Amino acid sequence: KIETKVGGEIAIDAKGLFRDASSGILNKGPWPMKVGQKTQFTIHWVITNYATDVSGVSVRTFLGGNVEMIGQPKSSIASLPLYNKNTQELIWEIPDIAATKGIVGAPLEAIFQVEATPSLTNAGHEMILIKGTEIRATDAFTGEILTATDDSVSTNDLDDPTVKSSEGIVKQ
Repeated sequence: KIETKVGGEIAIDAKGLFRDASSGILNKGPWPMKVGQKTQFTIHWVITNYATDVSGVSVRTFLGGNVEMIGQPKSSIASLPLYNKNTQELIWEIPDIAATKGIVGAPLEAIFQVEATPSLTNAGHEMILIKGTEIRATDAFTGEILTATDDSVSTNDLDDPTVKSSEGIVKQ
């Protein structure tokens, strides 16, 4: 008897927006950003799960310098991202995700708002809103740990079609 188990795959996409009316969150502040003035952004975490059910899902990131989470996060499921103000870490724990979630039907999504306050040292540079995002889950079929990452989100690479990436540099 030969048995072959085919493992699943999970993906995370971290997106940043300045104008995000569809989320129901109104961001405020100057754009382009200015030293000493607060500007708000929304971050979307979008999870796609491919071939197998997964459990023990954990999504994590750290906020950039001079960035804090504000407001209440939203999610397409019951669990919400939690923010640890002392460590600047955001964690979204999800008990399980069915196979093909995001392939067949809508993906799981969490949305949270951050506020960046550029200092003088940020002038002439972009600001990192969130550092790289990592997702970890256990494949229910193989028992293997699945991981995936996405790059940091900065003010110079927003997924917002209403702003130009060149405007993401902090002005004095």
